[in-house]
Amino acid sequence: MLVDFSLYTPMFLSFTWALILIISSKANRARFFLGLFMSAVSVIFLSHVVYYHHLKQIYLPFDLLFIFGSLSIFPIYYWYMKILTFRSEIDFNDMKLLLPAFVLVVATSITYLFMSSGQETLYINEYLYGNGNWQSASPLIKTQLILGFTLQVVYFVQIMFSFAKIRVFIADYNDNIANFYSNLEDKTMQWPKIILYSFVITSVFTIFTNFLGRSFFDKYPVLLLFTGLGYSVFLFVLGYLGYMQNHSIESFEQDNNTGDVPENLSTKKIKLKLRKLFVEEKIYTHKDLKLSEVAASLNTNRTYISTLINTEYDCSFSTFVNQYRVEEAKELLLCKENSNFSLDHIATLSGFGSLHSFIRVFKEITGTTPGRFRETAKNSQSDLSA
Repeated sequence: MLVDFSLYTPMFLSFTWALILIISSKANRARFFLGLFMSAVSVIFLSHVVYYHHLKQIYLPFDLLFIFGSLSIFPIYYWYMKILTFRSEIDFNDMKLLLPAFVLVVATSITYLFMSSGQETLYINEYLYGNGNWQSASPLIKTQLILGFTLQVVYFVQIMFSFAKIRVFIADYNDNIANFYSNLEDKTMQWPKIILYSFVITSVFTIFTNFLGRSFFDKYPVLLLFTGLGYSVFLFVLGYLGYMQNHSIESFEQDNNTGDVPENLSTKKIKLKLRKLFVEEKIYTHKDLKLSEVAASLNTNRTYISTLINTEYDCSFSTFVNQYRVEEAKELLLCKENSNFSLDHIATLSGFGSLHSFIRVFKEITGTTPGRFRETAKNSQSDLSA
């Protein structure tokens, strides 16, 4: 009973998410790759079902599925994060990340083909369940054991490679978003970083358990229960967050795919026009203001304006715009005529996309919340009038 719950829960959960994500991927290409990832995970747990239920007569083909699934989950997750945050295409070099999976599957298949029926039976009955002895093993069985160890090493290398690359993808994506959009809600990605660290911790734990051997958990099903529950929670959260993530680098590329206007003004004149655009015309009150709109208004290109804001004002485009929005909000909050305005209405008038974003940004810039700021201002005015 414990074994069934430990194995079937993550298997059906990952399979369900695979169907949901792949079916809904027409509206979001990144979901397709997360769906492939979930498919690979479900295959791994299917092979676990065969192993822990001691279905020895059909083990060998499922062992090949286990090898391919184990060495494909990180390449596929890498593709998913690349599609989500870096570039909306997968090239041939990305496909080569699956080469270790194919090589190990072929090598294992050849080893199994050369084994006699007696060696296969001995390997499955004894060595797979932790009872075999290395010294007395035949060369083919030793080869298969070495291939199993090689799988763990390659798996670890994949973890380190994916971790390093995906961290860069997420950081670069968030920088690009902050330098193009004024409202970052539902656009920046913090959850993939949390998921990535959780994924690495989970995978390192998997390596540890694999070195102990599945035979260890076969003897202690209670430990298998905790492992299965942990994977189930992780897979559910990952599937849900991936399904809810609608903005991606593809969305950014589409928004950023407007023609650049030739630059024809000096830096000094552009700064003056930029100040006029924000101080007099209050362009920051446009909720969905983008860098491309500002560049078009100034008759210059996006790259130039982004660089100018980064270097001259030492901040991203999003921070630059939000500083003006916060100042606008402060004026509105200090005005007695606006005392009946809700914070939600103040946020809208200032150009914020939501009340949550307004409170968060206001506190980041001023060190206090809009509500406390308004209350402090009221108390100060009362003291002065008294």
